[in-house]
Amino acid sequence: MRDFEIVAVVIGLFFGIGIAVGMLLVVALPVLKSVTQHRRDARRYMDGGDWRELPPRDDDEGPPPWPRRRG
Repeated sequence: MRDFEIVAVVIGLFFGIGIAVGMLLVVALPVLKSVTQHRRDARRYMDGGDWRELPPRDDDEGPPPWPRRRG
């Protein structure tokens, strides 16, 4: 094998490995995202409530008024 052939084979190997790793990432990332989303959805408060929901308000009033402009 000449020097040029060795360099061409090494470049080809890196190219092939890069394509293979890219294909694995395309397959693996959506699976990992769904697993982490499932874990995040499974988190609950100690009393069984959903962590994404706000606690209920005790009063029937709306939010406090905005501060008035001065001057």
